[in-house]
Amino acid sequence: MFGMLRVPKGYLLPQEQEVFQAHYCGVCHALGRSGFPGLRLATSYDGAALALFFSALSQQPIPLQQKPCPFSPWRKKAMPVAREEVFDFAAAASLGIAKLKAEDEIKDSKGSLKKTLLQVIQKYLSGKAPKWDEFAQVHELQTNAEEANEPWFDELAYPSGLLLGSLAERAARQNAMDTDLAYKVGENLGKWIYTWDALWDFADDQKQNRFNAISSAYQLSVPEPSAWPPEILAEVDFVLERCLEEVLANINMLNLGTPGEILAKLLTGAHNWHKRTYVKVFFQEEETYERLPRGWRKDGCQHAEKSSSRTEQVNSRRA
Repeated sequence: MFGMLRVPKGYLLPQEQEVFQAHYCGVCHALGRSGFPGLRLATSYDGAALALFFSALSQQPIPLQQKPCPFSPWRKKAMPVAREEVFDFAAAASLGIAKLKAEDEIKDSKGSLKKTLLQVIQKYLSGKAPKWDEFAQVHELQTNAEEANEPWFDELAYPSGLLLGSLAERAARQNAMDTDLAYKVGENLGKWIYTWDALWDFADDQKQNRFNAISSAYQLSVPEPSAWPPEILAEVDFVLERCLEEVLANINMLNLGTPGEILAKLLTGAHNWHKRTYVKVFFQEEETYERLPRGWRKDGCQHAEKSSSRTEQVNSRRA
């Protein structure tokens, strides 16, 4: 689930980038307070985005100060100088997610050396990650979904949505904010990340004979997404667009001010970046664009109108 929330350099305005970078630094420092300095490696843009959301839910400004970075002490960066509880929460969530990621990698790992290393990491993270119910519940749900016979994609994406939704709900409750709206933000963000992760990993997972949510749900054995039937591309496109739409709508209803606006812009930029880059990587030949939903073509058209409901698409695929 790491690495999906990234945008092209220069996409955010300088003042917006400074706020986002400050949340990244805040998570890094919080991870450093957790114990072993190597835990800082769990810092990610995804964790920074979660920290931005959690701080927005607090409805309180986070003061920034120009301070040297431990990894580049020759230059100063804007860093938070208060509200450590926000970043400690985001850091704890990041460690829990990293532990789940390690457990998932262990299950799919083929090499004994890699598997041994992952087991060491997982064991160490088990002593550092929070013992929140969300993590134990999600691990069991994800395992059951992946072992099911011909699972629906919704079933496979549900645990990731449940995880981020529950974390968002926990943060909202701590700040007396609307827990239902916060849950919907996290739930749809989790599904959005899960879907993009499955898309980007599809070709490698096929080569390595590893589990992939899309190939499992749609019973695909082709080596590249360029060989997918158009209706499957359309359905995956629909999932991504719908999840993003729900995230943005609920962020807006939470009325999170400037941090919420930056988060919405960040998510929209990441979504558009993934679409443009994904098409460029997997659909090199001009004529293969005809297989894509209109929104995935390089001419930048709006996404294809859905002539039938998602239920009809799924039923047609399963018939």
